[in-house]
Amino acid sequence: MTMNDLQELFVHKLAQQYYVERELVEALDEMARHTTNDRMSQGFADHREETRTQVQRLEEVFAALDRPAEARNSSVLEGLEEDRRELESRIEDDELLNMVYLNAGMMTERVEMTAYEGLTTLGEQLELGNDVQTPLESNYEEEKSAFRELETLATAKDLKSLWEQLTPS
Repeated sequence: MTMNDLQELFVHKLAQQYYVERELVEALDEMARHTTNDRMSQGFADHREETRTQVQRLEEVFAALDRPAEARNSSVLEGLEEDRRELESRIEDDELLNMVYLNAGMMTERVEMTAYEGLTTLGEQLELGNDVQTPLESNYEEEKSAFRELETLATAKDLKSLWEQLTPS
């Protein structure tokens, strides 16, 4: 399909992010259930609920554009999920698997932050207004917060000592 204008590009990217958020509800649920670190499990569960709200906000953006909500595959997310699942199948140590989940979460949050930055920039160029920009900015702020929480977990004493145990001297 050929894209001919900025509006089409915006809708395409919005549909990809809608797909990402919907898929991540399930992925976050999986990681919350499988991690053995209580803080991490709770963090993934909390972000799963935020992600459900983010899906609703994206539906509001589609409505503001007078378009039905549409999901389009995201090869970036599919690649991240494929990598996580491949590592899960090769790792038996629970603590090492927790590190896989932490890393997967951080990588995904970075991708989401970048996607929302791009959508916001396109929305500004198109002068789409607050009905579009505000929900996108809210989602972006939540993604930044989730990333900061994962960074905090990565440097937490219990994970730092684990990281040191798993790193060869």
